[in-house]
Amino acid sequence: MSSGYGTDTAYAIRMHPGASYVSTQRSDRVKIAGRGIAFVREASVSFKKRIVFFVVGLAVAVLTMNLVFGSEVRAQTPEENAQILSSVKAWVTGRYSSEEQVERDFANEVPDNLQHRLMYQLFAPVEVDFADGVFVYQQSSMDGSDDPEWVTRKGLLHFYVNDATGQVHQRELAFKDADQFVNVHNDPSVLDGLSLDDFTWRDGCDFKLTLEPGGQAISGPMDFGSCRMENPGSGEDMVAEDKIRITPDEYWFLGRYLNAEGQVVWGTESDEMNKLKRVAPLADEGGVLVFGGTRGTGLEIVKLLAGRGEEVTVFVRPTSDRSQLTPLNVTFAVGDALDAQSVADAFRQDDFRAVISSLGSRRGDSPVDDVGTINVTDAAKAAGVDRILMVSSLGAGESRDLLPFYVKWILGAGLDRKTTAENYIRDSGLDYTIIRPGGLQDEPATGIGAIVEEGQPIKVKSIPRAEVARLLVAAFDDPASVGKVYHTIPEPQ
Repeated sequence: MSSGYGTDTAYAIRMHPGASYVSTQRSDRVKIAGRGIAFVREASVSFKKRIVFFVVGLAVAVLTMNLVFGSEVRAQTPEENAQILSSVKAWVTGRYSSEEQVERDFANEVPDNLQHRLMYQLFAPVEVDFADGVFVYQQSSMDGSDDPEWVTRKGLLHFYVNDATGQVHQRELAFKDADQFVNVHNDPSVLDGLSLDDFTWRDGCDFKLTLEPGGQAISGPMDFGSCRMENPGSGEDMVAEDKIRITPDEYWFLGRYLNAEGQVVWGTESDEMNKLKRVAPLADEGGVLVFGGTRGTGLEIVKLLAGRGEEVTVFVRPTSDRSQLTPLNVTFAVGDALDAQSVADAFRQDDFRAVISSLGSRRGDSPVDDVGTINVTDAAKAAGVDRILMVSSLGAGESRDLLPFYVKWILGAGLDRKTTAENYIRDSGLDYTIIRPGGLQDEPATGIGAIVEEGQPIKVKSIPRAEVARLLVAAFDDPASVGKVYHTIPEPQ
């Protein structure tokens, strides 16, 4: 895959929210010692000393990179690169804020030099045709709003496979005429007809991304010493020390710059990264309608979605206990899943981009397991909601052979109903994802569970409901999960 980037690059400073630097280039050599950097002038040393400085500096630089970032940089397979690109397109979207971190610093009376700055950021995936990869429009504002007077920064994040490294890189593109590109998320058509000539960027300031084990985070550093600029206040050279970490609901970055003595001259001196957390979706994304969200796995799903700022509507019976849902600031749709009309009415209550069914009966043989899910599927199609996710059960479909004979005997009728519902969804034409957990436990999420595509061998083990919820929400965020049926496992095999 070709990035389309040439070598004769116009430079524009890479800025995190709140920065306003102007970039220059210097021909000074860099010697890296720990986090310290000394710029060695060509004219001030002999040739022999320059060779010594170069060799020692190179060795220490490699050692520093291995110590600071070594665990985050490794070769990626084409499959991993494809997963990174699909994940960032699904994950890096919405309105983000660092308020939680800043409030914590304030409450803990963190020293000024270790405090993190308050930032508001908007991310919106956009489609462009001038280069391969995934593009995300980014916009910073001083108050989190779209008011042009408060917007401080606009640009595109470009995630692409770099031919030289074989890794996905994140590069920041700055508009040459930034005033024309405020609130692009509201009208992405303004990007039509643009080319790379309409942007500037800085070579040496890419992040090299790695898929972390489990596939629920992407992280990587900027090559230390390669991204440099001039401090507009003092005129001295600064070197970027930066890395990022991206999860389905957060975007973290280190984002600081060091002078020749290794002192932090921009950004916090804390080694804790700046933590931008998604606090709201983009206005036009649409909400999520959840069936079976009053208890068990469904309740855990609602907690996760509401916690990251999604607009969640929970379908409840008139007699349902809503006590655990009320504090989550969700909306309710009232009806009976076995009544097709009340299910259809729920879809008319708002504009939804997805529906999640965690319907199920404690008895193991109830029409809610098939009729209820079929009603949800039909109503979704009628309302034009293409995305549907279902919490099913291990033992449904071809996975029945994985269960011990006595479990199949006990749950047989219920598993038949789950199988009927699964098949109906699979034949519906909707963008489905089905998750089949085994035995469920009322314990906290572990963060180490995984999903395995049907047909793959697994060891049948119990798993916390909260962990199943985490895995389903991760699949919800992953476009690669469309059209897939997964089994859950409590830990990687």
